[in-house]
Amino acid sequence: MDASSPAPDPLLLPPVITGLVLLLVLVVLRGVGLVLFSRHRCKGRNISADSDTPGEAIASRLAHIGEDLFRWTGRAAALVFVATALWALTVHVVGRRG
Repeated sequence: MDASSPAPDPLLLPPVITGLVLLLVLVVLRGVGLVLFSRHRCKGRNISADSDTPGEAIASRLAHIGEDLFRWTGRAAALVFVATALWALTVHVVGRRG
């Protein structure tokens, strides 16, 4: 009898790898969003109120997109984590039943 721990279930690799890849993509997107809006001081969601020149208008719009991206990826990461956990649990239960 082998005293080591049981081998991991090979059926769990696809959901775990998929979840990790999706979380990595969301981390990169969240970082980009943070960089885009981190130094922007907006005066609301009205871009024309944030800018006097076309360059400031573009920077303001990118900052608002970055802010939305940053907020959206936090919720998306939680959803990916829960979906991956449910998928892995389902695969594990079905794999044990045969």
